[in-house]
Amino acid sequence: MSKQTGQRGQDLEWRVRVLEERLTAVTDAVRVLAHGLEDGPVAGPGGRPAGEAARRAYELLLIAEPPPSGAAPPDA
Repeated sequence: MSKQTGQRGQDLEWRVRVLEERLTAVTDAVRVLAHGLEDGPVAGPGGRPAGEAARRAYELLLIAEPPPSGAAPPDA
């Protein structure tokens, strides 16, 4: 296998890993939102489960922000 072919394989593996991590973050965010909406948008006086769930979901997505376009995979 040539060095160029090996590099392509590593690049593809890195891109798939990034996509898998992003999908996991989106899945977690949806789960948090769904849990926050289980009892309706407001659970009681002063309760804000939907708002808190939305904030937590947003934070999860920020943490898993994908690398900038054109970013090279880390050297293995």
